[in-house]
Amino acid sequence: MTSRQELMLAFAILASAGTTHAWAATPPAHTITLRGVIKCPAGMHIREIEAVDRNRADVLKVSRNHRTPWVFYGLFHKSTGKFSIPHVPAGHTYDLILITRHGRWEGVNMHYERPVLPGPPAQPDDIRQIVNFIEKIPRFTNYNRPLWIAANHNYATVVVEQLRTQSFVTGRRGSIIFRVAVWYFRRYHAAWTKVSNMGKVMTRWRGKPQTIPNPWQYLPQLGGIRVLTSGRYRNINLLLPSASPHHGLDGPLPH
Repeated sequence: MTSRQELMLAFAILASAGTTHAWAATPPAHTITLRGVIKCPAGMHIREIEAVDRNRADVLKVSRNHRTPWVFYGLFHKSTGKFSIPHVPAGHTYDLILITRHGRWEGVNMHYERPVLPGPPAQPDDIRQIVNFIEKIPRFTNYNRPLWIAANHNYATVVVEQLRTQSFVTGRRGSIIFRVAVWYFRRYHAAWTKVSNMGKVMTRWRGKPQTIPNPWQYLPQLGGIRVLTSGRYRNINLLLPSASPHHGLDGPLPH
């Protein structure tokens, strides 16, 4: 990965600090109906839409699109792009998941694992160190790459895609492991270190490669939707990319 590509992955962490958001007008309630607008490019149709609390939902069932607590299903109106997801508990943070004829799109929450003060912007060497840590250090998975990096000079949130395409002891012949997780990093002195025991697994799939939904993309625009205890949440109005953003599975799997 070139320095230019590394920098294209990075954007300011805590960019929303100190800014004013427009909030959806929702009366205080224990549960709310999450509403918004998602415009699709020509030829794409959202078949299913759901909101998931990744801190509480069963990751294996979410990955297989099986019914499980803390996943809330909604309705999507193709003509207007409006969606509504009822019975969503207030006081939690949600990612949206979209199922289309062409694959699967999932939101990711790029906020750091705890509140931190805004710091100096990330430098090229910061991103290079984080990317090298993910891609170069040997792991059980033989393919590891960052999908998204949100970083300043001291803290980073990284969405990491991992694949085990080589045979493994407990796997059936031809099976692979696909995993996507959020990792948190902190810079100590001049070196970056992954924060232990603070990662969050979003996707875990094990089976034949042809059974994996593909494309399977991850977008920050669909994630990190914090519903306040008052029932308020930021306005959701976005346009999906007209082509795959290549942040996830897209086409032939790497070896």
